[in-house]
Amino acid sequence: MKRPLIYVVEDDEGIREVYEGAFEESYDLRMFECGKDFFEAFSVKVPDLIILDIMLPDMDGYTILSKIRETDERVPVIIVSAKSDEISFVKGLNKGADDYMAKPFSILELMARVKAGLRRANLYVSNTGDFSVDRNTYKIFFRGRDLGLTLKEYKLLDYLIGNAGVTVDRETIFREVWGENFIGETRTLDMHIAEIRDRIREAGGGDVIVTVRGVGYRFEAK
Repeated sequence: MKRPLIYVVEDDEGIREVYEGAFEESYDLRMFECGKDFFEAFSVKVPDLIILDIMLPDMDGYTILSKIRETDERVPVIIVSAKSDEISFVKGLNKGADDYMAKPFSILELMARVKAGLRRANLYVSNTGDFSVDRNTYKIFFRGRDLGLTLKEYKLLDYLIGNAGVTVDRETIFREVWGENFIGETRTLDMHIAEIRDRIREAGGGDVIVTVRGVGYRFEAK
């Protein structure tokens, strides 16, 4: 079974050793002492969860968090910091953190919060290739980037992804996405598909929706 990937950004060697002892057996743990090293890894692969310190040598954790959220709204981030005042706590959450713990902290409590964060992230999220479908927020991500779909576009792409590798005929798509009582032009489907393709290309993806002439469409994860 694949172990969840966790990135830790922490410049204190002693705390990194605590993390290593607590998490390395159950998780794929990668640790970074500064923001620069973290972003080099983050640009290659987005982890399943991030544990983030605030006071770091090259850039503060708030800046790192803001940059993370510019490209990925989904990955859970837990701040663990010596800044324990209420203002820092609220600032971290407002910047996009999912949780905040003050140092000194209980490693058992942090382990529980990591499990909870991973569970919440995966409860409504399914992954197919480079695509992640978040059924809690009605968003679909390509390599961590929100495609910015309308609700109908979301439902259409979600349905095609859910039937990946299968050619779905137009009548079935209309029934499942628009409803049995849909009345309108059949070109509506083609227009929605064209818009979804544009959004995927804008995010750096290829043409994963295949047109099967005279039948319908098929999603093929690359």
